[in-house]
Parts: sequence; structure tokens; C-alpha cells
Amino acid sequence: MAVQDATPDIRPRAGHDLLTGIENVLPRLDGPAPPDLADDLMTALVRCAACGDISRVREQADAVRRATALLRTGEPEKAGPVLTQARAALRTFAPLR
Repeated sequence: MAVQDATPDIRPRAGHDLLTGIENVLPRLDGPAPPDLADDLMTALVRCAACGDISRVREQADAVRRATALLRTGEPEKAGPVLTQARAALRTFAPLR
């Protein structure tokens, strides 16, 4: 009788696209904020939703939505800490509080 290997789960962990989006935007917050930062975060949210991950990382997704709103209202200095906290939570899968 042959032993079959289990099929590996090759899906990225929940929130991978969201984390990638945050990590692309955070370094660009230090200088003059380009107008596309909010769009980049929204793209990350859409990709996360398309993968079905939003329910698994809801609190972090809400934080990214808040940061997007802050960027659109011209408050990148307030968006930075929100994104930093969401990134830390996604890296450790700790709930965001």
C-alpha cells in the first residue's frame, strides 16, 4: 500500500495582501504624501476581500480603512500610527486593540 503525501496548503496566510499594502505605504508616509497612497491601501483591501480574508482580519482591515480616510483628508501623520499598529497585528495575528 502506497503512502500519499498530504496536499500542501499553498495559500498565503490571512491578510497577506493587506500586510503587503501597508508595508508599501508606510515608508512613503515620511515624505510629502503622494495622492495615490489611499488608492494603494484600497487596492490592498480589495485584494484581501477577493481572497476571502476580510472576515479573518476584520479589525486590521477596519484600521486600514481608517488610515485611508485619514490620508484622503490630508492627515498622514495620524494615518502612520494606525497603519503601524495594523502591521504589527498582521505580523503576529494578534487582535488589534
